[in-house]
Amino acid sequence: MADSNQHEVFWFRLEGSERVQEEREFPQSVHLVEWNVKESVVHWLDYPHLKRKFAAVIEKINPDVIHAGPIQRVAFLAALNDFHPLISMSWGFDMLQDAHRNLFWKSVTRYVLNKSDWLIADCYAVKNMASKFGFTSENVTVFPWGVDLDLFSPDNRKQARKKIGYSDGLLIIHTRSWELRYGVGVALRGLKSALDSRPNIHMLMLGGGSQGKQVKQFVRENGMDDNVHFLGYQSNEKLVDFYRAGDIYLSASHVDGSSVALLEAMSCGCVPVVSDIPSNQEWVTDDVEGWTFNDGSAKDLSDVLINVANGRDRLTENRVAARAKIEKFADWDKGIQKLLQTYEIAAAL
Repeated sequence: MADSNQHEVFWFRLEGSERVQEEREFPQSVHLVEWNVKESVVHWLDYPHLKRKFAAVIEKINPDVIHAGPIQRVAFLAALNDFHPLISMSWGFDMLQDAHRNLFWKSVTRYVLNKSDWLIADCYAVKNMASKFGFTSENVTVFPWGVDLDLFSPDNRKQARKKIGYSDGLLIIHTRSWELRYGVGVALRGLKSALDSRPNIHMLMLGGGSQGKQVKQFVRENGMDDNVHFLGYQSNEKLVDFYRAGDIYLSASHVDGSSVALLEAMSCGCVPVVSDIPSNQEWVTDDVEGWTFNDGSAKDLSDVLINVANGRDRLTENRVAARAKIEKFADWDKGIQKLLQTYEIAAAL
């Protein structure tokens, strides 16, 4: 957006975090809104104060459009101020999981959608869910957050594999957060079962999460220390090497939009093995781009992993198909154009 020279951008975040997810400096044309970021989680009781605080920001900036997400936590703040035009952007989990937590969360979701002039969704599963809340499908733009195709490319696979190691056997890359919603327990149990018949499988677990203690305990108690390797959080530049080196990208997620990690892995030719939730099925057709397994079934995941390990020669065709799918549907350079067009449409409402 900063490079487009078409928009003046003001940015702020609602909460702080100890984890640094973006190491690059902001472009000079992006203005950081002065906002005392709360390091802890914002609670619902904070919103009356936040509403007044954000109203002052709106008055000072006088924006043409506000783009906010996730739905219930951040877009809610703009909706409370009754600002228009409001573009709400789903992060996947907010519509596919959080919207159904209880009656209160459902009410907040419906309130935000009723106040929104437009909705951006990263998959059709989110668009379909929004329609069930009464949001008009004509005012929805669907595109994935997308991939930098030049950075996340399948080049130099042999060198990457040599650099990462584990040249023999099947190499699995796991980058999902160690949280219940991402099925990390299913991934580990499925791998454990597969190792009983195919012991030469390795899984690199990048990242971390609140279930870290349970994850490492499971690996230790099941004698998987030689097969599961913990590598912590990695920058995008380093992450590329892991995706290029890997045979399989594994996600046992129970809820997701168009996962950026999935798209990045596919772009690098790392073949996906993912749960068969609707959003994943938009990207993966069995034995074309990769494989799906029954959501929540460690047994089905194990069967898929064994099948892939027994027929690794097929992976070459899967890699080509996965990359082609991303080039056609998840090029961020094309996605940003859809986003800019959405701004123009909303601003003219």
